[in-house]
Amino acid sequence: MTHPLKCFIIDDEPDSRELIKKFVERIPFLTVCGESEDAIDALLQVQKIKPDLVFLDVEMPQINGFEFIRTLNGKCPKIIMITAYAQYALEGFEHQVTDYLVKPVSFERFMKAVNKFMEYFIIVPQILSPTTENSLKTTDISNDHSAKPAKENEFILIKNEKKMIRVAVTDIVMIEAMKDYIKVHLAEKVIITHSTLTKMEQLLPANKFLRISRSCIIRENAISEIDGNEITTINGKKADIGVTYRETVWNTLKTEVNK
Repeated sequence: MTHPLKCFIIDDEPDSRELIKKFVERIPFLTVCGESEDAIDALLQVQKIKPDLVFLDVEMPQINGFEFIRTLNGKCPKIIMITAYAQYALEGFEHQVTDYLVKPVSFERFMKAVNKFMEYFIIVPQILSPTTENSLKTTDISNDHSAKPAKENEFILIKNEKKMIRVAVTDIVMIEAMKDYIKVHLAEKVIITHSTLTKMEQLLPANKFLRISRSCIIRENAISEIDGNEITTINGKKADIGVTYRETVWNTLKTEVNK
């Protein structure tokens, strides 16, 4: 079973909250986990629920949106600000908000902001926390070639049809290219997604994964046997080492053995 990303809405205007809820309902990988017209009340709810994303108004009674962010003392979820006041945009980005939307907001502009939010999970893979351990999320593999690789205990997000699957790097056995798609082999299942091997390679820790051909990447610790130029993985999958990759592959494996 998949679990959509949790969104919390903070806005003192009921019509605005209702519009955001309708937008969220149109996106299969998002769900509204709560809402509030009062930023102070929302502080307690956000700390308890720990949403992945907050849609936050700027001008509100008691404390405004920026004061809300500062009150969380750096323990803030990702923020998309939605307000009628364009003049606050610069201050919004100084607070490192994901995006800043000016009312009235179209669904197209809303989706651009959500896509920007989702890119964060790909470009900066997240360490698993107890509150997100079983979460599965949905998005495209990022086109950003500056993507930072995940650490060994981190996750990447892989889009599969309308679902976004959060996969532990250490669960990946092998990745194969299939024209415009890639096939990600896990220990017990396969995920097919629209992406390229190069994009996926940029997201993986280079010291844990080995490119063995133009069409295949293997996790080093998932190799169970090498017979000539054929590699067998721990789940029985086989792949050939490409001619131009053989020297690099053998040198890397020899180095690992001699450590």
